[in-house]
Amino acid sequence: MHRLARTTLLLLPLLAAPLAAQDHPLVGNWTISFTAGMRMENGAATPITATGTLAFAAQGDSLIGTLTTDSIAGQPRRPPSRMAARTVAGEMTFVLRSPARINMNGEVREATGVSTWVLLANGDALTGTVQRRIEGLDDVQLPDQPTQPVTGKRK
Repeated sequence: MHRLARTTLLLLPLLAAPLAAQDHPLVGNWTISFTAGMRMENGAATPITATGTLAFAAQGDSLIGTLTTDSIAGQPRRPPSRMAARTVAGEMTFVLRSPARINMNGEVREATGVSTWVLLANGDALTGTVQRRIEGLDDVQLPDQPTQPVTGKRK
């Protein structure tokens, strides 16, 4: 009996590790509001506000998120985007890379958008920030966009 108790105690830490990601407060579906980019016209930047669904699932020691953006007036439908990070307690940082279309003086160019999301779940409320930069335009230097707020509610 004493040997059985020792074996059980040794297994408990092993079983707790995979459950940590599953129990993370971000796991689940969120309705979010965020700045999806910036529109530059005549030198003035205007934020493009968007809404969507952000779904997080645990996978091993990581959280995998899928961002599905609702339709934005005047823009083509965005495909779902994937973000992932190793699970940590509290605030988590995700880096998302996605195709970007840049319209410069009527010339549309392809680039890569890099978004850094910092998110924190507190019960059924989600808060955080997103900061974007553009890569892949060797002949043009675009400034990083300022950090923008992200808010959400659990579905």
